[in-house]
Amino acid sequence: MTAVRQSPEIIELQDTEQRRGWQAFTLSQLPDMISAMHVCHAVHALAETPLLERLRRGPRSVDDLLAGLHEPTGTGFLRYLANRGVLERQGETYLLTRLGEFLTTDLSLARLGIYVGAYGSVTGRMGDLLTGKATYGTDVVRDGGQLGLHCATLFSFFHTPVVVEAMRGRGARRVLDVGCGGGQLLVDACLRDPSLTGIGLDIDPAAVEVAQDLAERQGVADRVEFVVGDAFAPADWPEVCYEADGLCVMSALHEHFRHGEQAVVELLDEYAARFPHQKILLVGEPELRYDGRENDDDFFLIHVLTQQGLPRDRSAWFSVFERSTLDCRRVYTRPGAGPRMCFYDLVPRR
Repeated sequence: MTAVRQSPEIIELQDTEQRRGWQAFTLSQLPDMISAMHVCHAVHALAETPLLERLRRGPRSVDDLLAGLHEPTGTGFLRYLANRGVLERQGETYLLTRLGEFLTTDLSLARLGIYVGAYGSVTGRMGDLLTGKATYGTDVVRDGGQLGLHCATLFSFFHTPVVVEAMRGRGARRVLDVGCGGGQLLVDACLRDPSLTGIGLDIDPAAVEVAQDLAERQGVADRVEFVVGDAFAPADWPEVCYEADGLCVMSALHEHFRHGEQAVVELLDEYAARFPHQKILLVGEPELRYDGRENDDDFFLIHVLTQQGLPRDRSAWFSVFERSTLDCRRVYTRPGAGPRMCFYDLVPRR
């Protein structure tokens, strides 16, 4: 006769201290914060692997999705994303949910890429930066390639039309993009306005190579050229830069505030002196609010950690322009765009 197997006795042990501790943790919102952190990294990884492009083609089997990837990790990864509502499982296939589609638009991935891809190595070392065990620029650096790539996506969508409108409004035909990075702004501007030509200047030779390649691929290499130079040292710029009748300096000048306001005033004066006949100097700068809207506090944090000069609101910029030899004729803004920017239309004071 076979003995009936007894189920083990289940004993739950609880006490007031344990219950209060767990309640404090759950009410702290940390569980949601931990999940949000992991979802951010998971969505970034989704975009960094072939998975996203495969999912964008419609429902795919696990075998199709994980071809060429590490299957045991990938299987659990897909299940996690389904649990978080990014993916949906239908039978033996996975597909993006509406949430997943919104999380993986080009704009969403660009915003995510800035904080996770470009600055993740910095925010992950906050403790060391605070204690002085690590120094930004030596022990900790942002990923400049990721930053340039994702900023280019955001700028192309939100802000290039403003630059084109401003240049066209002042009759500029040859634009110098100071601190051009990978060249996206200048290439986009030339694609949108066939009458424009341009010169891009950047301190990073690798960025200049990327920009030249982009211009060739987009068919505007005959209208733009890219050169190496320091945005903050115009005396050393290649001679071709002085052919420009319009200058644009995008999201760069605020970094010069680390040397003090007077350094920015002097740089603006030098731009004016070296380009006395410019039709426009367009300074595009992010505006910073010290609150939690639109990731403003996150934007503030990465500037603090990297010891960059902090972005300022427009009133602070007006006081800087007033101390320079430049007049601000017009301010362009574009609400509902990220990062939020102001474009200052400047001209040498007569």
